[in-house]
Amino acid sequence: MTVTVKNAKVYSQGKFRDANIVIEDGVIVSVGDEVKGEIIDAAGKKCVAGYIDIHTHGGWGRDCMDADESAIDTICRYHLYTGTTSFAPTTMTATPEDIDKAVDNIRKYDNKYSRILGIHLEGPYLAQKSAGAHPPQLLIAPSKDSSFVWNNIDMVKRVTLAPNLDGAQGFCAEATKKGIQVSMGHDDSIDDEIYACVESGADSVTHMYNCTSRPSRRVTPKKHLGLTEVGLIDERIVAEVIADDRHVPNALFKMIYRLKGAKGICLVSDSLSVSGMPAGDYYLGSGQSAQKIRIDDGVAILPDLNTYAGSVTPVGKMVANLYGMGIPLEDCIDMCTKTPAKLMRRDDIGDIAVGKLGDINILNDDLCISATLLGGVLVDRQALKKNL
Repeated sequence: MTVTVKNAKVYSQGKFRDANIVIEDGVIVSVGDEVKGEIIDAAGKKCVAGYIDIHTHGGWGRDCMDADESAIDTICRYHLYTGTTSFAPTTMTATPEDIDKAVDNIRKYDNKYSRILGIHLEGPYLAQKSAGAHPPQLLIAPSKDSSFVWNNIDMVKRVTLAPNLDGAQGFCAEATKKGIQVSMGHDDSIDDEIYACVESGADSVTHMYNCTSRPSRRVTPKKHLGLTEVGLIDERIVAEVIADDRHVPNALFKMIYRLKGAKGICLVSDSLSVSGMPAGDYYLGSGQSAQKIRIDDGVAILPDLNTYAGSVTPVGKMVANLYGMGIPLEDCIDMCTKTPAKLMRRDDIGDIAVGKLGDINILNDDLCISATLLGGVLVDRQALKKNL
């Protein structure tokens, strides 16, 4: 099948230009003047690579921990509807048995919607003092049990862990060797522990400024940097940012952007099952790990703890938010396309260029999604919402 997206203002290889995009059998073969096959007229609108979200727990009322096919199907449809054409389903802290069930459910799923890049395990390797919305009674150190990670090596492509946990450095080295991207977060770490994990392969921070450690002392008067500061100053580390003006206020994002730049920032939604749902009371996770949450005023909170539980803002809306506060559009797009693609070691997505998959968002002037192509096929966005 051959498709041409014609009359487009294409963001390709770092700049916008007027061009046509030719896609054959799901892969981009030309960005220029060529026209052939079925025509999709972009009518002068901006065309950007499909968005990538490597930290998301669900959407449209379903959670990645729900171990049934309809759950992951709904989540894949939700992300495609928001212009996220590739994502990493993210699990919550739970028993190894419950995590295994969630992973196996995704493994068996015959996907027709947003691409699954592999599973992100957020927990159980988190610090008690920075558990956030994760059930503290189920947190463990990687030295206690990591077998369920290696047993699911075909699906697990990303893990968040706290560098201060016993066995963290060794886990980073082994995970990196096996092709798993390691992100540091939910921690109570000092710089020595953080740098040890970075030297062993860890290369990102999970949701910067949310459950990331700050300067502290241990047993001596010496003050150590925390994960927040190390993540800001170390060029080897990419900072995940939930740029919804809540988890990271816009004024704070400006500081992060000034220090890290677009190549050092990966926008993530950290979206919950309640994303795309009306305000009200819901539950995060399932079984033993289920926690009551409330969506109110555009954000999800844990009412019993008076803290944020996670975001309900897709990364596409973050692009519009950041552009509205003066960040160059090219950088806004790169932070949810090129940067996450590089972090996940995927060279087939993240840009509109020859050899990349034909995953494309056509944007209205307000940067909302006008249309999406997945592998060169125009998505019926309204059909995605059927049977919700």
